[in-house]
Amino acid sequence: MLSRKFEYLRISVTDRCNYRCSYCMPSEVFNNNYSYIAQNKILSYEEIIHLCSILKTIGLRKLRITGGEPLLRKNIDKLVYKLKTESGIDNVSMTTNGSLLTDSKLKQLKSSGLDSITLSLDTLDPKKTTKINGTKKHFDLDMVLTGIEKYFTTVKTNTVVIKDINDNEVLDIVNKISTLRSEIRFIEYMDVGESNDWNFSKIIPSQELYELINSKYELSAIKTDKSSTSKKWALKNTSSSVGFISSITEPFCNDCNRARLSVDGKMYTCLFATEGHDIKKIIRKNQSDQAILDYFYNLWSKRSDRYSEVRFMQKKDSPKVEMSYIGG
Repeated sequence: MLSRKFEYLRISVTDRCNYRCSYCMPSEVFNNNYSYIAQNKILSYEEIIHLCSILKTIGLRKLRITGGEPLLRKNIDKLVYKLKTESGIDNVSMTTNGSLLTDSKLKQLKSSGLDSITLSLDTLDPKKTTKINGTKKHFDLDMVLTGIEKYFTTVKTNTVVIKDINDNEVLDIVNKISTLRSEIRFIEYMDVGESNDWNFSKIIPSQELYELINSKYELSAIKTDKSSTSKKWALKNTSSSVGFISSITEPFCNDCNRARLSVDGKMYTCLFATEGHDIKKIIRKNQSDQAILDYFYNLWSKRSDRYSEVRFMQKKDSPKVEMSYIGG
């Protein structure tokens, strides 16, 4: 067992998405024949709020709402509002592909209490957007970026870097986003799930990206929390920083403080898990708050997963859960 602090929960509110990103929900798998989770099996907002209120008592202070695409879930602003006001969570954020963001939606989310938005941004090239995201519909990126800065002060972006796909756009993305007050993060292409045809040759190590960006911008290290998944660097003469999430080349399992809640109420203690723990079953049996708390505490205290650290030391034959289901 590994002793790990629990502070952070990522919640997938839907397994549906309007994109078909090659590294997450490739169209070859997630097509018209794919069976999504039935509505009656999905956690209700009331169940999510109740669970978060209970987990707050043992240290939960930060939530990230994910999917699929979370903005496809109706009245998501109401969930945010109650997580802040009823569950009392200190920080509630959201990751989105941005395609459904409008000025009014951004204003609504900010008014509900949302603390920050992270935009998935894998390319600036419309032609590559179709290739990477599997959609021919393009939104007004500049409007979304300035809207996020307007309502949330800081623009946060995530870019999954894949060799020979978008690695030649790294500096272009930095050049564009660094004109805003921003946090720009680059993520090593990860072997999440079984459908994204992952192999090591597609990875661009974070160290290479650091050297590339540092060749144009003078970078200075920013001290981060021990549990942070990224190493951050300030870009000289800008109001921006760049971060690198290096779960392939520099695993950070020992300091992991997060759990993941799937759309149908299974708790996962690792992004690369093979199975989850059905906490929804405990909730729907109308068990006491203490029983729910004991269930979670038991699975968290016994966790020993460290997939990223053992990935290349021993083969894992069991299939991993898909990112769209677990919420990344």
